[in-house]
Amino acid sequence: MTITIPCVDLKSATSSVSDSGIAQQLDKALSSHGFCYIQGHGISEAEISQIFEANHAFHRLAQHDKEAIAVNAFHRGYIGKGASKTVTSTVATATHSNRSESFMMMQSVSPDHGQWGSAIFGPNQWPESLGNHFRTQCFSYLKAMQKLANELTQRLAVALGLAPDAFSHWFTEPTVFLRLLKYPAAATTDPQGEFGSAPHTDHGFLTLVAQDATSGLQVRGTDGTWIPLPPVRNALVLNVADMLSVISGGRWPSSPHRVVLNRSERYSTAFFYDPNFSAIIEPQVPPATSTGDEARIRYGEYLMARFDRNYRYRSEAG
Repeated sequence: MTITIPCVDLKSATSSVSDSGIAQQLDKALSSHGFCYIQGHGISEAEISQIFEANHAFHRLAQHDKEAIAVNAFHRGYIGKGASKTVTSTVATATHSNRSESFMMMQSVSPDHGQWGSAIFGPNQWPESLGNHFRTQCFSYLKAMQKLANELTQRLAVALGLAPDAFSHWFTEPTVFLRLLKYPAAATTDPQGEFGSAPHTDHGFLTLVAQDATSGLQVRGTDGTWIPLPPVRNALVLNVADMLSVISGGRWPSSPHRVVLNRSERYSTAFFYDPNFSAIIEPQVPPATSTGDEARIRYGEYLMARFDRNYRYRSEAG
């Protein structure tokens, strides 16, 4: 039997965030694999088209132009081929670096911010040759996705039987990432054990992925099989990340997922919406199995520990 991942129509333009029918659909969809497609999300085809235009424009740059903005200590800039290796996976031991390259930007931070110059609190980096147009495209998409993600925090709270604003105290200064990814075409000479992105879970609250027409994204099922998430027109992929799984008491799993290489290049745009760096995350509903010592995680510490282990630039910096 072929397992398919469900699709939920948010009806963002017409439905309340307290809509019980949509809440029930989200709960049912995320309880199985922690993944679903979403439609009716309010992100226009034009907005998605523009961010893919920016994605392609960045990856067409000469290598020296990309390396001129190599990822900085604040996790912003160009992440080159072989610059990451998923050593924090719970389901597989990575034998090779991830076969991808990407441009990473985050929310703007002012130099007068109290944490400026530490952890993730620093400047974005921009390719000079693409000018302001590229920057505008990225910020426009980031703004639209942040609005959608804020809506989803409310809908997901309702899906757990809580008030729509139950998570709001964790998102007064959310941690936001936009990653423009390119995966190379596979070759018959590639060694075994290579992935565009090796099996991993995401570290934050939720992830929203826009895919091009090439397949490759897969989620691990409860029986260990890998379930494909092929591109669906006008749909984004939503997945539960580690912090949301904790908040749900484990009701919604943060499932391992991976990107396998295809005979064609693949581009995707991943948006990560995470709590305040200083947030202390705890279950908000009773866990399915209680140990008496429930999870309590300082998000910022958890995030930096993941970066330290998975990214070469951090180990090289000591």
